Amino acid sequence: MYEYILYDHQFKQRYIHPMTSVAPQSKPYSNSMMSDENEDAIKIEIPGTQPITNNNNNALVKEWDGCIRGHETTKRYERKRHIGKLPPLLLRGEKGHTNRQYYEPAVVSLGPYHHNRTELAQSEKYKLITLEEFQLSSGKSISSIYNKVFEVVQDARKCYIDGSTDEYNDDAFNRMMTHDGCFILLFIDCISSGINKVLLHNEYLGALGFANVVRDIFLLENQIPFVVLEVLLDLRFPEDKGEKILNKFFNYLNYGEVMMKNEKVLENKQPLHLLELYRSYFISLSASLNLGSTKSSKWYVWAKQTEKVDEDYNYVKRNRSFPSVMELRGKGIFLKRTHDESSNEDIKFHSRCCYGKLELVPRAISSNTKAIYLNMIAYEMCPHNPNDFRVSTYIRVMKSLVIQRDDVKELRNSDILLHSLGRDEEVVKMFDEIEAPAVNLYMFSQLRRGIEKHCKSNYKTWVAELITLYFSSPWKTMALLVAAAILLTNFLQTYFTVRPLPEDSDENIVKLLRRCAHFKPHSVPN
Repeated sequence: MYEYILYDHQFKQRYIHPMTSVAPQSKPYSNSMMSDENEDAIKIEIPGTQPITNNNNNALVKEWDGCIRGHETTKRYERKRHIGKLPPLLLRGEKGHTNRQYYEPAVVSLGPYHHNRTELAQSEKYKLITLEEFQLSSGKSISSIYNKVFEVVQDARKCYIDGSTDEYNDDAFNRMMTHDGCFILLFIDCISSGINKVLLHNEYLGALGFANVVRDIFLLENQIPFVVLEVLLDLRFPEDKGEKILNKFFNYLNYGEVMMKNEKVLENKQPLHLLELYRSYFISLSASLNLGSTKSSKWYVWAKQTEKVDEDYNYVKRNRSFPSVMELRGKGIFLKRTHDESSNEDIKFHSRCCYGKLELVPRAISSNTKAIYLNMIAYEMCPHNPNDFRVSTYIRVMKSLVIQRDDVKELRNSDILLHSLGRDEEVVKMFDEIEAPAVNLYMFSQLRRGIEKHCKSNYKTWVAELITLYFSSPWKTMALLVAAAILLTNFLQTYFTVRPLPEDSDENIVKLLRRCAHFKPHSVPN
């Protein structure tokens, strides 16, 4: 049993006092419909809202358009974002019903949305252990940790949907944030640094519980504000070590191993929560947070090019899928693992004179991958959340590429997919069960257009068939060369039989040609 003195009187009074006063109500917005024939007007009042003007609507549209096109926006419409709940439409239909379990915590609740659920009570006791371990590793007292988090408790409240934290006073809400934040950071530190204290999860949550911690950390409704994690990171890790810990942990999720890469996880970013930060790192786009931007305006150029094409106005044509991995291979399009993982594109296509090259960023797939993908897509589907739908687009592309076991095998052989699901069929099933309701049409259409244009070229297709049929293995290549030699010698034998060389020809040439003409090749085994 733990008992701590949280704050001194002055510190507590400083933050609780503003909550005792009633905030002034915003002036309700009224909209009147006037009639020339009747002086009485029908007034419609919408309480708690501000007047909506065309300028605001235009700013909202411009904000969305800038995100989808992927180019820098010079002026951003300021908005107040919240840690959202799952959009109900994602749970409808057969796939939505099947995937319901991937949106709910299995071991630990983080934040207020799933707090105090009886089936997660064991993890609440374990959070006190992680708090103690965090205190020992940081060298700070328990009360100082609570007090430091309390400095941002009001900012943290504002990150949740209005009314979702009303049942918690400041002390209770601060304890929740501190316990949840210490739990998350201890787990990340243990994985990234190889600390064996991660086995404490086995002791208090069981081995099966430990296996589900990663998925619970990245659930949309299981997020805590990043301002809380940022405070705890500064307490626990001096200088920029906290960013290195996050870098290693994200690479553990992306590539299946703990390693350090050059990308900056937190540079010029103010993420709302950990899921948003990981999504940014997943798509390797530093500008995907805070309506971000990219200095290269490739998508903008694509958009201008595609706007002139009639089929862009046909939604079905723009969303049609393209061939799978094996079908592309038959058309002379080969897979390649990209080594430029910090570029702005997860998937790139290049059409050469005789072949095509589809470059993909390597990914690791585990038992937690499906839940993480689904919740990143759910994040992109939330209202009031301008983004570029990059994860949804990536999933839609993979659903087109992976439709059978051989497709997964080809991705494995190309070192693009590394999975621990046992059978390749499980990977096919995973992508099939993930729904991507919306995509970035500028990005998706550009990729599909390049592939279709390559596949419609007869010359490139014929060269691809030649390479696939006769040069796909050294034995086929050798058999082709032997067959060509046999045809050549038969032709020479027939030709010199009909038209023998004159007697006055050079003796050496005559001997060589006659030897070729009378050459009888050995039989080649099939």
